[in-house]
Amino acid sequence: MKALKRAMELAEKEGAEITLLSVAYFSKEDLDEIPLNVQEKLEKQAAVALKKARALFDEKGIKVEAVLEAGYVPANNIISRAEAGKFDLILMGSTGQSGLKRLLIGSTAAKVVANAPCSVAVIR
Repeated sequence: MKALKRAMELAEKEGAEITLLSVAYFSKEDLDEIPLNVQEKLEKQAAVALKKARALFDEKGIKVEAVLEAGYVPANNIISRAEAGKFDLILMGSTGQSGLKRLLIGSTAAKVVANAPCSVAVIR
């Protein structure tokens, strides 16, 4: 929510063009071991989050592009979209994972910061 609010501020103050991106995680390897409807649930969660975010911009009359993608490494989706769209800035929230969980699954924000073609602001 904090990252969305910051994006709205930029759009209002500077006329920034905003692209909302929600990436539904998936792993074909994982799907062999888990119920078949898990991918649908992950995509539905991502779509709901995107819809809620878009509604906030719509309330303020701010034009926004909303994109739903799926990917094994969400950071790659974010970086690819930024490259293709020639973005000036990526604003993203941080889930605040730490310790062993972050070590095992990695940090999407850290991967984006390290590899993005533009500036990245991680909003906490």
